[in-house]
Amino acid sequence: MDFLEKVKPIEKFIIIDQVIEEITEMIEKGYLKPGDNLPGERVLSEKLGISRTSLRQALKALNVIGVLEISTGKKTFIKNSFSDILTNPFRFIKAIHSIKLKEVFEARRILEEGLAQKAAMKAEDNDIKRLKSYIDEAEKNLENKSEFIYSEFKFHQYIFNIADNKILDAVMNSLNDLLLVLEKYEKDYLTLEDRKISLDQHKKIYDAISMRNADKARLAMHNHLDTMELRLQKMEKSGKG
Repeated sequence: MDFLEKVKPIEKFIIIDQVIEEITEMIEKGYLKPGDNLPGERVLSEKLGISRTSLRQALKALNVIGVLEISTGKKTFIKNSFSDILTNPFRFIKAIHSIKLKEVFEARRILEEGLAQKAAMKAEDNDIKRLKSYIDEAEKNLENKSEFIYSEFKFHQYIFNIADNKILDAVMNSLNDLLLVLEKYEKDYLTLEDRKISLDQHKKIYDAISMRNADKARLAMHNHLDTMELRLQKMEKSGKG
């Protein structure tokens, strides 16, 4: 039975790896684009010359890392957002290295201040109107905590969109997901007074971007994140989240 020590049962994994490589290459070459549906399992497995089981495992791996969206009874398609690709690695890094809230927030600060500055340089009239709509929506929902938080989230998200850097956008969304995992602050975040302060700070960010003043936008975002970080630190010390 010594020969068993020489056996390397890796062929199945090589096939799965090759399927992942093939689909990745099709995306890189533009044959598959975000939002596109993949062919059905039978057609795709026959085209690739592999079993449906191997194909299914490869697709599941791509789903786990955030490249594909697979819904029961529905078609498999290429995801429009690739921020999920970064989320799980960030969570592993956090678990292995015991990353603190302060480190995550420092990373967010460096990126988001730059994104606000870039947004002020790139914003068009329709972008300014869209940002203003989120300010108005937050003000309208001031008494409704969950709706207010969602309005503010969309405000930040749209700044990322204006800045128009897909890599930074993905990193920012992944960092925000990690912040939610670390503290789950969406449940306890912001008293009414906090919400008023946050809204006022968002208005200052909006004003700077609407004036296309990049330096002022960066400073306004810096001041806003200062306030957020202090609030989260207090929550961390008090054991909320």
